Amino acid sequence: MGGSSNKGLLRLIPPVDELLADPAVTALRGAYPDFPWTALIREVVLTYREAGVGKEDRDSVKAELTAAVVRRFESLRDEGMRPVINGTGVILHTNLGRAIAGDDVVTAVESALRHYENLEVDLATGRRSARGETLIDLIRLATGAEAAIVVNNNAAAVYLAVNSLSPPGRVLISRSELVEIGGSFRLPDILESAAAEVVEIGTTNRTYADDYAKIAREGDVFLRAHRSNYEIHGFTHEASLSELVGLAREKKCHVVYDLGSGSFFDFDAAGFPGEERVADVVARGVDGVTMSGDKLLGGVQAGIVVGSRRFIDRLRENPLRRAFRIDKLTTAALQALFRTYLFEREPVKHVPVLSQTTEPLEALRKRADRIAKRIPDTSRFAVVVEDDLAAIGGGSFATREVESCAIVIRCGSDEEAEALSGRMRNRLVPVLARIKGSEVRVNLRTVMAYEDPTLGEALGDVLAEEGGES
Repeated sequence: MGGSSNKGLLRLIPPVDELLADPAVTALRGAYPDFPWTALIREVVLTYREAGVGKEDRDSVKAELTAAVVRRFESLRDEGMRPVINGTGVILHTNLGRAIAGDDVVTAVESALRHYENLEVDLATGRRSARGETLIDLIRLATGAEAAIVVNNNAAAVYLAVNSLSPPGRVLISRSELVEIGGSFRLPDILESAAAEVVEIGTTNRTYADDYAKIAREGDVFLRAHRSNYEIHGFTHEASLSELVGLAREKKCHVVYDLGSGSFFDFDAAGFPGEERVADVVARGVDGVTMSGDKLLGGVQAGIVVGSRRFIDRLRENPLRRAFRIDKLTTAALQALFRTYLFEREPVKHVPVLSQTTEPLEALRKRADRIAKRIPDTSRFAVVVEDDLAAIGGGSFATREVESCAIVIRCGSDEEAEALSGRMRNRLVPVLARIKGSEVRVNLRTVMAYEDPTLGEALGDVLAEEGGES
């Protein structure tokens, strides 16, 4: 019956030429004559056939397909990645692009887009130079490391750090650090691809330096991995970094710390203990430290490795380094960002992730009150400002919450809250919020101050539309 039903559906589907001649499609073809209309229509028809559903008469099928072609065209033209207002309360939200760039970084990237850049040219001699030499110097000074290298993300940084031994050797890592992060990304998968052998050390909750010492062989890598998004409490122990460094020197091994978030700011002094600064880790004598560029550093996607000159030189010689290298936009962004850390007296004023994290709660309340007062009253919804909690996110401060406040829209039911949130997401400038039962909560900790007017207008418009419905 399935085959017969499918043949019947095929007889109802009009040919491509007929769909091309439909008035709705013809109008769009006139405005966009160079668009590959035939390919688009075939794609839509194939999807329709694979779904195996449709109307029972040919005219209805044609109308359905024509509408699908128009929707698909408009989606390709108008949708995809675009700015959103993050009201979720997660500052480094991976699904929303993690860190927001400061003005200096934006200016540097815009300049790199608009102009040729001396990416690999020494202006003094006119000869070819190494890519990003100034950026490397800035990173070295900011971390106290002898050398540095930058690749396209932290997974590539870890891979390069482990894979650059000759011949590829063993990686020794505690069982408690074999992490999985978002998108089913698992550290063991990277390590098994990069190294000759991965050896799990200790137990889930207790690992000692002696566990490494018992099996260590010359040339092994002792990998310490930041636990990213979880903590272990109770009957626990882990070998200290100092113990691993001392043991590595004795056994002629290497210590690499995948620090993950890459903090260059003194969060401890700002009241957020728990994340080690890169410079402090480097000072403890590890061979290499890897980190992301778009987390606590506050920049763009990149993987940064700093450490001893001898260790980093091995990474530079790896043939895969070219496959992992960054482009001029990332170079420009990171160069501007590290200059901020080195030359600005108060980087917190110039790096959004730092200002978002440390903005006083009272300042957030004032902003929320101003926005809420602009929203017209409706009989259907109650709008109030309440204290809330936010998260830094991005695999940092795993269990730490940050005091915040939210604009709370109280709805009549959970279903009504879902519908309202959907309306907010489908605006020209989408607003992403958190749903808690029958409440829609827009957390101000993750809304930039310059977005406040747009947010107020969006909430006012959506509530007015919803409030007018029965």
